Amino acid sequence: MDLPYIDIRLPFSKSIGARFLVASYFAGTLSQCPRFNDCDDLRVIQKALLDLLINEEWLGEGHPSLDVHASGTAFRFITAVAASTPGADFIVTGTPRLCGRPMTPLLDVLRKAGASIEALGENGTGPYRIIGRRLKGGDFEIRGDVSSQFISALMLAAPTWEGGMRLRFTTPLVSRPYAEMTARVMENFGIGVRFSDEGVEVSEGEYLAPADFKVETDWSAAGFFYEATIISRPLMLRLEGLTPHGESLQGDSATVEIFRRLGIDSTFTDKGVEINASTYLPDFIEADMTHTPDLVPALVAGCVASGCRFHLTGVRNLRVKESDRLEALRREMLKLGRHLDVGEDHIAWTGGSTGLESRDIETYSDHRIAMAFAVMALHYGVMRIHHPEVVEKSFEDFWNQLPRLGLTCRRDGDYMVVTREIW
Repeated sequence: MDLPYIDIRLPFSKSIGARFLVASYFAGTLSQCPRFNDCDDLRVIQKALLDLLINEEWLGEGHPSLDVHASGTAFRFITAVAASTPGADFIVTGTPRLCGRPMTPLLDVLRKAGASIEALGENGTGPYRIIGRRLKGGDFEIRGDVSSQFISALMLAAPTWEGGMRLRFTTPLVSRPYAEMTARVMENFGIGVRFSDEGVEVSEGEYLAPADFKVETDWSAAGFFYEATIISRPLMLRLEGLTPHGESLQGDSATVEIFRRLGIDSTFTDKGVEINASTYLPDFIEADMTHTPDLVPALVAGCVASGCRFHLTGVRNLRVKESDRLEALRREMLKLGRHLDVGEDHIAWTGGSTGLESRDIETYSDHRIAMAFAVMALHYGVMRIHHPEVVEKSFEDFWNQLPRLGLTCRRDGDYMVVTREIW
């Protein structure tokens, strides 16, 4: 008898949601947008943009703060938006780690366009006091191998600049699908964008909200359930609401192709995607993750738990995410007796085990580290995830979805104890 599919509810895509909110801000329709209550990143972006909308009410009260918590997306997008909003006078801030993360490529372009941005932290880091004004567009350059979010932030603001923006990439662009996603969202709002390997050109123009715009279900979150299917065969899941690969705005819809190489079949229906594992599991895979870096934690965890050796390249930017994800993966896998080879732009595992030391997993304030290791309870029987609240950044309902996989989740002080049930 065929096993039934288990339904999994995923959050909205925070990548599309963030771009939709910024475009709606410039279109004057932000107040009509739905509330994104299942993702802290979208909540803080929405609140910051709403505060910018009412900036005239802050006059005479000093320099109010736009606190974006630990959201790198919000920090970059709000900085560009505030700098491009005449009359705004705010301090954009967040957690200490966030304020210390690199921003120079973005700030250099904004300042060349005439932005007033004062660094309040050490060595030119955040928080930043920003006085908004009409910026002057033109020709600019930026490195493409630091963060595509810098480029997306500039793209979103550039239609408001005098003359628009012509931005040349001085190095190859990483995470290109995210910048292309930005272009497609902007085009939906009537903005002219020309994108190429060499750079991007954004026309000066007025954002016009489309009659119907769909913020897709999140493919990045789906990766953790593909991970579960690798580990716990013959687990069969139906991930609700996902837009098919090839139609989705999300680069991480490439999850389908990446995990197919690990024997995971994906079938799209009108309800989403049904995934299940075939009998095939390779001994070794290689993959270039340059354009899908957010999938690395789930892919690494799934491969280790299922015994599939791997060599992944194009991962250098994982050093500057919410945590140094390469080092976080190396340290926590070592606790499980798995030694990962981590280099400047690769992460690999050649197999073998040195013996289990601990199942207590540090999360380094990183939602994707927490979720990747939690799912590994399907293999190890139990995992203890420190500071489990970090998942709220992108997937607030994550712990409520795990019992559908046959896992129980119990809070124990600062830990979430994830235990595999006996089936």
